[in-house]
Amino acid sequence: MNRSLTKYISILTLIISVFALNGCSEDAPSNEILIKAGTEAAKDAQTAFIEAEEGNIIIFEAGVFSFTNTLSMDGKNEIIIRGAGRDETILDFSGQTAGGDGVLVTNSNQVRFEDLTVRDAAGDALKARDCNTVSFVNIATIWSGNPSKDNGAYGLYPVLCTEVYIDNCYAYGASDAGIYVGQSDIVIVKNSVAEGNVAGIEIENTTNADVFDNEAFDNTGGILVFDLPGLTKYGNSTRVFDNNVYDNNRVNFAPAGNIVAEVPTGTGIMVLSTKNVEIFSNTISENDFAGVIVANYLIVDDTPGDPNYDPYPSGIYIHDNSHTMTGTVNKPVQTINIQAMINVIENNGFDQPNIVTDGLLMNASDLCIQEGSATFVNVDVPSFSNVSNDVTVHNCSPAGLPEVVFVPF
Repeated sequence: MNRSLTKYISILTLIISVFALNGCSEDAPSNEILIKAGTEAAKDAQTAFIEAEEGNIIIFEAGVFSFTNTLSMDGKNEIIIRGAGRDETILDFSGQTAGGDGVLVTNSNQVRFEDLTVRDAAGDALKARDCNTVSFVNIATIWSGNPSKDNGAYGLYPVLCTEVYIDNCYAYGASDAGIYVGQSDIVIVKNSVAEGNVAGIEIENTTNADVFDNEAFDNTGGILVFDLPGLTKYGNSTRVFDNNVYDNNRVNFAPAGNIVAEVPTGTGIMVLSTKNVEIFSNTISENDFAGVIVANYLIVDDTPGDPNYDPYPSGIYIHDNSHTMTGTVNKPVQTINIQAMINVIENNGFDQPNIVTDGLLMNASDLCIQEGSATFVNVDVPSFSNVSNDVTVHNCSPAGLPEVVFVPF
């Protein structure tokens, strides 16, 4: 065989090999699992949630996906659940007949939900429990129609988690909290909108949380930072800043017995019994009861039943917020107890306050206020005998809390 022919055969062999490799690459396994809309979508999605392996991306195409049961995942690592966009991919649970949640992920590490909506779940919309490094980005949780006590309690609901990241999300219609983070550590909630819920955003029994650049309106209470007895941990170190909290005057529609059923209609930001909360640089306007409330759990229940629980708030620092209120203090419909507080404020000749405390503090310095011309009332629960608008007793300026920093998944 001459040298020219040998060279030609070698080149031809190389070309054939390249085409063969290209053909193989088209059939190579992918880390993406595509869920198409249709009658088998719910089954396909649950199968993907069960069989997903580390590094998989479960992709829901645009469309409405109907579920009759909870869509659940357990014990996974490095999983992304992605839609085609918050307005394009709808996981619809209006026909749900089984399961207490819409979407549930448990005991997992590095999980990210993005670009989809969870609609009309029978219970909580999107719940993550016992997870590390969990992210919700461009997610919506909604209940159709007017908000109702029959809606699920929580929209976004990470609980018992570490490194929780919530960004550019939307929550509407929850009968407890639209965006809720509970019993967790290292949390960022930002760039999100909560409307039409009892509580717009709630941080409960959680440590090291930053809540900023959010919009909360048309809720009963805009942003809550609570510490309750009898849970796995107590709350500490939350910053609430650069939020727009306005028109949170929706009549409280929480089911009786829920702690948020005690939130006054017309609440901007409320702190209950937790420790080390810094509230600053927020725009707080037209919340018809108060812009900021600082309260003690004992006004709700004088026998908490937890020997290690301290109901007295401390380390609360309110400063450099913008307050606007032009309504009247008795405008919202309230519970009997809250109406009694309103009556006390009125009977003492005070106008609608920007900041209210029940007065149940161990020390005046446990609440520090640097708010310029903002109005203030201490209603002196339970006696109501020393109601005061003297804010100077809270004239202190502690060091600010540190920024929460972590790398989200």
